[in-house]
Amino acid sequence: MIPVRGMPLLLMNIGYQRTIDFKHKLDVLVQEGILEVIWVSEDTATVAWAVFEQFNVDKRWSFTDCVSYVVMREQGISEVFAFDRHFVQMGFVCRP
Repeated sequence: MIPVRGMPLLLMNIGYQRTIDFKHKLDVLVQEGILEVIWVSEDTATVAWAVFEQFNVDKRWSFTDCVSYVVMREQGISEVFAFDRHFVQMGFVCRP
């Protein structure tokens, strides 16, 4: 899962054209059925905010992390390709 916040991060680190190229590659993966895009509903955002409030007393999960948590739980995802320790704190198995 690549949150939308990842695009500005790419822009800052690899530049405009490479970010655009990456987005086009994602579009192809979606069209070929390899990648699924899940749009966040207001209900999901509300649940994510509750997760943010509940668990951030002693953690530093971003709101995007919390949205990812809610979506992955809803989709039955237990393993993620991530280097973010927050997903381990959330109970996911991180790969690689």
